[in-house]
Amino acid sequence: MKKLLIASFVMISGYSFAHEPYVAPVAYQTTNTQVAVFSGYAEEALNSEYALKDAKFEITNPNQSKTIVEPDSKLASTTIFDLKLPDSGTYSVQTKASYPLKYVQDQKEWKLFFDLAEDKAPAKAERDYLIPADLKGKKIAPVEVTREWSLFTYITKEKSSPVKPTSAPIQVEFLTHPNELKANQTTKVKVAKANQPLANAEVVLRAKGATDEQAKTLKANTDGTVDLVFPSAGEYLVEVTESVDSKKKPSNQFYSIISLSVN
Repeated sequence: MKKLLIASFVMISGYSFAHEPYVAPVAYQTTNTQVAVFSGYAEEALNSEYALKDAKFEITNPNQSKTIVEPDSKLASTTIFDLKLPDSGTYSVQTKASYPLKYVQDQKEWKLFFDLAEDKAPAKAERDYLIPADLKGKKIAPVEVTREWSLFTYITKEKSSPVKPTSAPIQVEFLTHPNELKANQTTKVKVAKANQPLANAEVVLRAKGATDEQAKTLKANTDGTVDLVFPSAGEYLVEVTESVDSKKKPSNQFYSIISLSVN
């Protein structure tokens, strides 16, 4: 899954490649009365480099009641807030991020398009997007779409309690409790869209610190299921989206990204 985030706050030029958002706690299992939750954009998984500005976080408590947290964090590198944990059980944290993108068609294939000067971009053979210089003499008619990320994580205080499948355009359900995952054991996941199994969904597994190039990519089965095996203990991101056919006209893109801790 090629990842590309264009955001004016990232660099003076406005371009930063392979940055994706996430939300994750400092501890996924705890006996504390509160825990710090971090979010941001990261090129290396779970290592925030830029804050997730103006995000609102929906908290689902163990009794399924919901609250909204609006952090007042002023850090540039990450967004952080304290999540109160008054009750035993599992808390779900959810938020969103989005960004507009443009695509153009070239030789019957749709590619990302950025209005970038030729001397500011690598050679065409070294990138998977197009700039105006690549299309000299051609009529450019960009198609605008929105890329939306739904971000999730789970914190368990003292003992696990049931969690519901993620509520997002791309719905993800772990058949093993997400805070009880074990290394080198198969974990079955169901992926759906509009409550229907999402055949051939693209599922990407990234260990903490891993770049896009180091990620492991899997395809869901026709019934929307996929078996995940975490090779070692540690933190991971599980990223799920629809498979994209570059020969079809682009439409809005939806991702679900879940941070997890594996024992």
